[in-house]
Amino acid sequence: MVQRTASVDKVAVFYFFLAACAALAGGGVSSLQLAGMLPVSGFLNVLEHYHAVLMLFFVVVPALVGGFGTAWLPAALEQKQVVTPRLNGVACLCMVAAGLMLVGTSWTVAAMMTWCAGALLSAMVLLATIFDSCADASGSRRFTPFVWGQMLASVVLLFTVPVLAATLSHYVPEGQNVSLSALAGFAAPLSVVILLSGFGIVFEAVARTVSLPLRSVVIVMAGTAMFSTVLWVRSVLFPGQAYVSALTHLLPFSDMVLNIATLGSILLAGLWIVAAWRVRLELKVPVLWGLGFLLLVGAGWVSQFMQGEGLHPALQAGALYAVFCGIYLWRGEGCQRWYPRSLAVMHFVTMSVAMALAVPAFFAASQLWSGVFFTLSALCFLACMGLSFVRNRPADESSFFLTSVFSKKAEAVIHE
Repeated sequence: MVQRTASVDKVAVFYFFLAACAALAGGGVSSLQLAGMLPVSGFLNVLEHYHAVLMLFFVVVPALVGGFGTAWLPAALEQKQVVTPRLNGVACLCMVAAGLMLVGTSWTVAAMMTWCAGALLSAMVLLATIFDSCADASGSRRFTPFVWGQMLASVVLLFTVPVLAATLSHYVPEGQNVSLSALAGFAAPLSVVILLSGFGIVFEAVARTVSLPLRSVVIVMAGTAMFSTVLWVRSVLFPGQAYVSALTHLLPFSDMVLNIATLGSILLAGLWIVAAWRVRLELKVPVLWGLGFLLLVGAGWVSQFMQGEGLHPALQAGALYAVFCGIYLWRGEGCQRWYPRSLAVMHFVTMSVAMALAVPAFFAASQLWSGVFFTLSALCFLACMGLSFVRNRPADESSFFLTSVFSKKAEAVIHE
């Protein structure tokens, strides 16, 4: 389990703030427009246009890798901070500048190149922190699933982001601006990043009460990262045809990468379920979000196998569940701070209803009601975290559980 920490690196706060702004600017504006509460015109229409890019590039990596990596990783490795905090700050500033250029100008290529620089620097900082902890350790160090997830997600970024930047450079001499649909070719590596970092957080949520098969988890994570990265990079460097469109020709290979991610997610979910089945697992708020992550990924499997698509949007939506799982886990058990469980549960319920209504299979007005419930879920989260930070009072261990009775296994582990 990640060691308890009383403070948070300011850079981590900026990472989370960037992810929150991107989520509100992308998903929030889209939800309010679906609910008929905002007009589809002007600058708001620009935000709707960049909705997918904001959610994928400016929520996933800043939150799951940069934010949690900066806030949790040093504590998990028994260090005070990342080894190169200034370089980490530069990485965060690059991502902020990329987001501002994307929505405020027409310089899409420049914005995405700046994003590539920030993502690459962030991955290098996290890997350097992990390797430095190994060098300082007197003996062999046993990493938690969270650390393995962060390390492998950073490795995927380290090998794929330079390839994306090199591919984007083809647009510069031709005086073209990359289309948003062309960026869909990089969705597959980012889906793998969601898978690795998301499962690392979800496994961490039950690490104190469940005996995890760590070796099996690491093998599946490493295999998924290696095969998907090699396949995607090879598809870029050796496309088997003359250069036509730098990213659009990757879509068939992206499907293959997503199939590998599907298999990896099935195996990881199976390991989680088997480990949790052996004990009477009590429902804590982070565990609730972790179960939502597994449910969404499971729905993505079914759609991927039956229709050949569906895992990517499921992982994109599941990224929000992984982020909230990590936030509640960090705030509660990590920082030992109180937060109102009722609002946290309401946040989960309204978010789940919004996700269900977002599937256009219920009725014609489901999209409108989906926007309404997304708005309610955002308000619940803001109220929950606002009360937690304003009161800032310590929480006893029992306040993390949704039920008042601990299982014997949980009691034994907690009092150990």
